[in-house]
Amino acid sequence: MYTYLMLLMLFCIGIAVTLICIPMLNRMLDECGMIRQNFRGDLIPVGMGIVFIPAMVVNSVILLFSNVDSERMLSIYILLFGIMAMSFAGIIDDSIGNRNVTGIKGHFKSMFKGKLTTGGLKAMLGGLVGLLISVTISKSLSGIIVGTLVIALSTNFINLLDLRPGRAIKVYLFLIILSMPFCSNFNREIMMIILPSVIAYFYYDLKALAMMGDAGSNVLGVSLGIFVVLSFNIKVQIVWLILLILIHILTEIFSLTKIIANNKVLNYIDKLGRN
Repeated sequence: MYTYLMLLMLFCIGIAVTLICIPMLNRMLDECGMIRQNFRGDLIPVGMGIVFIPAMVVNSVILLFSNVDSERMLSIYILLFGIMAMSFAGIIDDSIGNRNVTGIKGHFKSMFKGKLTTGGLKAMLGGLVGLLISVTISKSLSGIIVGTLVIALSTNFINLLDLRPGRAIKVYLFLIILSMPFCSNFNREIMMIILPSVIAYFYYDLKALAMMGDAGSNVLGVSLGIFVVLSFNIKVQIVWLILLILIHILTEIFSLTKIIANNKVLNYIDKLGRN
């Protein structure tokens, strides 16, 4: 009973805090000139992914207050650290990012030539964040390597999806909800740190009222990677890692948007609810 009441409380508080913050942050970004053309050419605020942070902090405080177990508290701080770090990298890319270089391959090519792009900084930071978290969670070399790659590639995976309104959040929600029945009760509570905020913001992203930008897609991606590493054994992590590698190889060769557009089922789901 306690678990379900805690989940309900975290859900309601996360929704409420996010809905209160959305109009204020939307106006702030607009007044600061943080606006960009979307795929339709409309100018809308970008970087709205920072709206996930207030509710995340509030729900983390509640969970930390209600848990005295050091391992559980460490898991909360791991998620907080990962989200804060990647949101920071994302807002840098949203505000001063250069769009001349695209794709993870392109960013690494630039780095090897001595030119650091904001996308390259984001990829590098994603790897380092994944490494730090994996070393904290696992002491085996295989666990550290797999965990690092899972967190880093999960972050970039959601970033790859965030090219059309609602697409990245749809995939994120599907994967998180799919995994919840197989997680422990506490890991479900961990998920509730960020999940309610994403649900509350979903309408604004789907209707192209604002862009969450890398400040948002990084948060979703890194939280997904951390959930996988915290909740599942290394066999499951390896399966997810193989899928991530295949997706990244595919997107380096083909356009993900074209792949979705050419598939009737995927195209229908992709456009569902969008204006």
